[in-house]
Amino acid sequence: MKDVVAVILAGGKGRRMHSMQCKALHKVADRSMLDWTLDACQLAGIENVIVVVGLLSDDIRAHLARDGHALNIHIAVQEEPKGTADAVRSALDKMKELKARYAIILPGDLPNIQAATLKKLMLKRAQKSLLCLTVVRDEPAAYGRIVRDAEGHVSRIVEFNECTPEQIAIKEVNAGIYSVPLSFLETALPQINNDNNTGEYYFTDIIAIANQEGMPVNPVVAEDPGEVMGVNTPDELYLAEAWRKKLSL
Repeated sequence: MKDVVAVILAGGKGRRMHSMQCKALHKVADRSMLDWTLDACQLAGIENVIVVVGLLSDDIRAHLARDGHALNIHIAVQEEPKGTADAVRSALDKMKELKARYAIILPGDLPNIQAATLKKLMLKRAQKSLLCLTVVRDEPAAYGRIVRDAEGHVSRIVEFNECTPEQIAIKEVNAGIYSVPLSFLETALPQINNDNNTGEYYFTDIIAIANQEGMPVNPVVAEDPGEVMGVNTPDELYLAEAWRKKLSL
């Protein structure tokens, strides 16, 4: 689909992995997390992918130079690690160059995301809304909480370290994947600031901006929490691999 571009945020160095290797290149079942994400994009019918990397990205560049996917893979550089919104902003010019109408934003540390889920986001893109992938977890841990309004739309996503005690009790959490009309992305990104506890530019703030501007934010709920488990530590890498192996049983 030529009107959709996938943007994979792969600039994280993964210090909690206790490794000097880029986090997205750590392997799950003998393939890197980045490769699994590219697989899902390809199977979903996405043609263009932008991989956002940091300045010290020789390992990812070398990996992509050997890539065998039937995708048009482009690289955008986030010059400083200033948060997810800044990472997406780094890819904006390339998105416009590719003449995309919709962007699917994905983290580089969700190796088990399935093509069918990406297709669900793509099929609903014509609703002229921002789509947010969510999941319900019995133990939501440190994931950002989904706050819905009376009509069931997403009114905001609250990062865990910004949550009130009432919000911490919410079990529906952010899966970190979005489908956004490019026209809205262009106007919303400059409005995101870093006035928060970490000083970073959170892409999740785009939800509140959409609500302020009358852009509906519709949730798309992932069926299996294992599909959208993030990987930040060796233990989480082990859990992601265990889930992946279940698919082949």
